[in-house]
Amino acid sequence: MKAVAVSKFGGTPELMELPKPTPGAGEILVHLGAASVNPYDWKLMNGVLDGKMPHVFPLVLGVDGAGVVEAVGPGVTRFAVDDSVFGQFVHAPIGIGTYAEYAVAPENLAIDQRPRGMYNDQAAAVPTAGMTALVALDQLGLSKGNSLLIVGAAGGVGSFAVQIGSNAGVVTLAGARPEHRDFLHKLGASLFLDSTASSFHEDVRFGYPNGVDALLDLAETGADFERTTSLVRNGGIVASTVGAVSDALLAPRELRGVNVNLTAKSEYLDRLSAMYSKGALRVPVEQKIPLANVPDAVPRIRGGGNRGKIAITI
Repeated sequence: MKAVAVSKFGGTPELMELPKPTPGAGEILVHLGAASVNPYDWKLMNGVLDGKMPHVFPLVLGVDGAGVVEAVGPGVTRFAVDDSVFGQFVHAPIGIGTYAEYAVAPENLAIDQRPRGMYNDQAAAVPTAGMTALVALDQLGLSKGNSLLIVGAAGGVGSFAVQIGSNAGVVTLAGARPEHRDFLHKLGASLFLDSTASSFHEDVRFGYPNGVDALLDLAETGADFERTTSLVRNGGIVASTVGAVSDALLAPRELRGVNVNLTAKSEYLDRLSAMYSKGALRVPVEQKIPLANVPDAVPRIRGGGNRGKIAITI
């Protein structure tokens, strides 16, 4: 099978011809139709779990995928041959990824039946970003009418968070680069703010002089994050997907906070699927790259600043 993999941690991704995997007990073999790009792909490639989980090389990239079950191993009960599925395929050993024509995975992972009407490229774009956004909103615990500032709103997680928050009646203030204004308004953002402008913090304070109720920051750390938390009212809540929340930052203003860490679950995919089926969730696939072109595209897509999700067609 064709796959994009590296031969060592930090290696250069290459298109390789690798053996087609065979499902073991409790595993399914999925003929993938699409994968999607996540920042976590590069962390795994660089060895973020080295010493914590076993790895195999060549290490095939990719954690999210969608396709059709081609075979099942002994003892599988959740899925059958020809089921259309999507989900997050991270499992030990690391390196059996989704930038490939086939992947095997234990059936008890966060993998689910693909919703009717959702194409492979859309389905592959949902799992990690969609589940992270869903968990973040759950942990923020906002009510209808509460205000939420989202920094990095145009990226994968942000584009789902804007929709999930807006659908719940939360006033979503989307901070991103100016070229993403129309994109975020179409996703349901209540207000767009140019996060690159020198007046960004003043613009938020103008509309919310007492502070917003909550902050979901998908990008900032250190002094930048600390400055942005000043936009949250005393007693409000902040969340970070990049580990920026600390007790020392929260305590002086009695803020509550959480560093969002996703533990993927099928029930989260069920909730996202239900939103999609009701027409309440758009899957923001903004770019599609054929599998064979991924190695050449890696420097560009690793640079960040991409809008929505990038799907890999297989």
